Amino acid sequence: MILKVWHYGTEIGTAYHYGDHLDITPSLINELEKYGLNLSAFMVESDINYQLIKPKHILHPKIRPDLHLSIQWSKDLHPNDGYINGHYFGYHRNDYHGKYIQLVYRHQIYMSFSCTTPDHIKPYFDKIWQELLDTEYIRHPKEIRIGSKVANYLPDGFKAYKTDDDGQCKVSRSKEKYCYIKRWRDNEYYTSFSINWALHPSEKTSSLTEAVGAALRMIAKMSTKTPLSIKNQ
Repeated sequence: MILKVWHYGTEIGTAYHYGDHLDITPSLINELEKYGLNLSAFMVESDINYQLIKPKHILHPKIRPDLHLSIQWSKDLHPNDGYINGHYFGYHRNDYHGKYIQLVYRHQIYMSFSCTTPDHIKPYFDKIWQELLDTEYIRHPKEIRIGSKVANYLPDGFKAYKTDDDGQCKVSRSKEKYCYIKRWRDNEYYTSFSINWALHPSEKTSSLTEAVGAALRMIAKMSTKTPLSIKNQ
């Protein structure tokens, strides 16, 4: 049995009961003596066998692991991605999460806004945030272009191209068969044959995958081939 003694939230000592004797930390005896309680004398008078022990020694690293972290930014003028100790990361922004960091560590994706980030990942985020502040790159967050996101869902034979609008992309199967996807706001997308989606007929959807599906259907209408489906993720 283990007895831990606390004083106003601070642990002052521990006693271990082994049946025939007690192991007691010196800090417990010393703390009780401050209040006129002679624990050693009490146990001798009560014929209680005990011995003083030192608390278990906990080894702490002398050097914090994040001090060994090294960042290599991409070569853009205002980069928003790079590598930290060989692990890819990106610095992004959107309306829902604000500014955040995405880290790929051993094939696992971690987000800086997550409340379940493992302890061994946190120093990576701390190092990147500090680097962003020191280099003032933090003033230039970039949101991942919608074209890069759309490309992940397109089946073979299709491509996504950027436009002058970071929130819009062109989905194309050929020079004659294409349409546009516009992200208007979170959970609101418009798919249209025209780049001027607001001035021409368009299909409204509530997610990116639905918008890609709408784009594939539009392009399929231009083709006599079998209807297309979104690539499984």
